[in-house]
Amino acid sequence: MGRIEFSMSGNILDGIEALVALEQCRTISEAATRLRLTQSAVSKRIQALQKTMGFRIVEPDGRRLKLTSDAVSLVERARPLLADLRSLTRSVPSGGVSTLSLVLADSIAASWGPHVVAEAIRGFTDLQVEMHAHRTVLLIESVRLGRYHIGLSTDAPAAKDLIHHPVIDEPFALVRSGYAAKAVKDAPFIVIEPGSATWRAVEPLLARHHPGLLTRRIVPVESFSAALQMIKAGFGDGLAPLGLVMEMGLEPRAFSLLPGVERRVSLSTRKTVNQLASFQRLREGIVRAAKRYFEAK
Repeated sequence: MGRIEFSMSGNILDGIEALVALEQCRTISEAATRLRLTQSAVSKRIQALQKTMGFRIVEPDGRRLKLTSDAVSLVERARPLLADLRSLTRSVPSGGVSTLSLVLADSIAASWGPHVVAEAIRGFTDLQVEMHAHRTVLLIESVRLGRYHIGLSTDAPAAKDLIHHPVIDEPFALVRSGYAAKAVKDAPFIVIEPGSATWRAVEPLLARHHPGLLTRRIVPVESFSAALQMIKAGFGDGLAPLGLVMEMGLEPRAFSLLPGVERRVSLSTRKTVNQLASFQRLREGIVRAAKRYFEAK
């Protein structure tokens, strides 16, 4: 592959972001959905990047697309540079106030995350936090590319180019059908979708500590909020993180904790952000606030 001159115009930034999305999704339509763009816009970004770089960057792979070896090399070399360039415009203090962008995994954003972050930064006069929410896969890639400084999500050890700081091991609860005090024998078991990071983390723990639950008819849904609504309506028992159960105001009689089943929640960031004093303060504040939150429950 030829030498890459990283003048990093907006077109190149946009093109590499499109290329990263295509690498993961492998179709233009799915990449467009992830980037919240039209298929035409993604195609144009890919074509413009290919023209700029002077080599082929995608090729057919059955009904899907894959990156050429040159394109894979381009992405790996460009990703840290992209992240640092985006950070230049977002983390420079203005008027003595630093701003950090924090993106929460959607299940955390829908439960205890906003409360804990608000508690962590209470009293900070020189630090502002911009809040966002995404699904974990998009969250991790967005932090890697520098769209956001920090991610709060279930641990993602596969992202070796990020630094992960444990925050809390969030327990899980079995919520009874109809929010009833008494369990219904052999009720369906409503869980988060199998492709999610959370399910990959908790399924082995369920198999080890509560194997009987996995012998039931499994009903996967896209979000824990949807699962709780189905459970409330009486369609089965279900699995939910303790923070969401508490934020929904469920009475203790409606659920029971599942010993040994929990998910590691971590703050993820890049090396350059990890060195900032403002990040260190925010991290310490979030860890303390999360501990207080769950101890109080």
